[in-house]
Amino acid sequence: MKLAMLALTAGLLLSPLPWATGHSPTAPAKSQTQLQLFDSHIKHIVVVVLENHAFDNEFGTYCQAKGKYCPSTVVGYPAGLCAPLNPSSASACVKPWPFTRANWTITQPMLHDQVSSLSAWNNSSDNNFYLDERSGLDPFGYYSGSTVPTYWDLAEEYGLGDNFFSSTLSYSLPNHWFLVAGQAPPISEQFGFGDRTGGFAGNASDRATYYREANNTTSVEDLLLHHPSVSWKYYDYALQPNLTDAQNISAGPGHLGSAIDYWNPQAGKYESYGHLLRKHFVWNPTFFQDAAAGNLPQLSWVIPFHLESDHPPANVTTAESWLASVVDAVESSPNWNSTALFVTWDDYGGWYDQVAPPLLNGTSLSFRVPLLVISPYTPAGTVDSSQGYFESLLHLMEVREKLGCITPRDCYAPLPLGFFNFSMRPRAPLAFSTNATGATYPMALQAPDAPWQAVPFSVSSYFANDHGDGADVD
Repeated sequence: MKLAMLALTAGLLLSPLPWATGHSPTAPAKSQTQLQLFDSHIKHIVVVVLENHAFDNEFGTYCQAKGKYCPSTVVGYPAGLCAPLNPSSASACVKPWPFTRANWTITQPMLHDQVSSLSAWNNSSDNNFYLDERSGLDPFGYYSGSTVPTYWDLAEEYGLGDNFFSSTLSYSLPNHWFLVAGQAPPISEQFGFGDRTGGFAGNASDRATYYREANNTTSVEDLLLHHPSVSWKYYDYALQPNLTDAQNISAGPGHLGSAIDYWNPQAGKYESYGHLLRKHFVWNPTFFQDAAAGNLPQLSWVIPFHLESDHPPANVTTAESWLASVVDAVESSPNWNSTALFVTWDDYGGWYDQVAPPLLNGTSLSFRVPLLVISPYTPAGTVDSSQGYFESLLHLMEVREKLGCITPRDCYAPLPLGFFNFSMRPRAPLAFSTNATGATYPMALQAPDAPWQAVPFSVSSYFANDHGDGADVD
């Protein structure tokens, strides 16, 4: 029944919007109250993007029943699930299986480009992972509280979204574009520009097309350029001025200095290297300094370096340790009481997920990815099953800073407000182990919060009745 209810929210009919004017649609009064509370309590939004894991791969067996550490259940693997191996044969299936040190067999990334994503999705059937991935039974392996204890502890102590989707059935680059732009350069999604495992395979002509399309793609930096009073930083690496095209691409994607950086798409925009924008792109470690000094900007994107990114087949404990250091930095910051930290993964990485992506105005989103929400106003064990996707985070930033919006995708994206209870006292900071190899789950629960249940925040309630026409305001 719960899965059926999730499916009911799949369709979203978009009305024409004057997004070119930089205006956002208005929420009805009942939702405006929560928006106003968010605005008055939260001054710093931090988004962390890890790599290549579907929701079920990380949380498929988390909180399947209510208990001491699980005030709510999660839409993970249903009882008796047997994942199909062949779309033409209902009897050929495999039960998802837990990873251990002994059975780990993944030595390279699995297929997750546009071709393989569409094939695995198979017109919303989600039944072609085995044949498409050609990685044996690896796509059906999953982690647990003993193999990703830090992730599970963060969910236990704060919030987890189990109906959150990456934006496009493809690999990292276009999904990172949607996270900051609500759209992506068309060539960035095509097979041939990104190879079957997400690596770079474009020729000189493709690169020229990508640069042209990237420069013509409006992103959040364009909105922020017209709002100089809003502080923001993209914590990845510093963009260097006056680099030639050859210098910018010489390192290849995923390397510092590349204009075709899968995790920093705005590096492909010429304007990013001008002095007004370049100063906002800074080294990843700067985040820890800013947090410690109480100088977190209003908007932050924090991108891990490759080995810390959780990109398979890298050791997941390295990513967990890095993420714990980010969480600890926020919690120990003087900015803690006014900060909301959102953690997600950029695409499914080839891993199986049993919830079919919903359609958005006739176009499918991509597979579910985890969303962790950490804030002083997020009660322990919060599970929010309201639908969201990458543009939800972009829209939250736009609304909080009154930036306007860019495309129908971000203008109408549901806001992730069900994770917050602003009637509670701000929670005291917690300490998470930055040595994930020594971490355990469950972490001892802190003093219980006041009884509270997350209220789902849905598209239908956000643009209901008197605001269903998409009217825009300043």
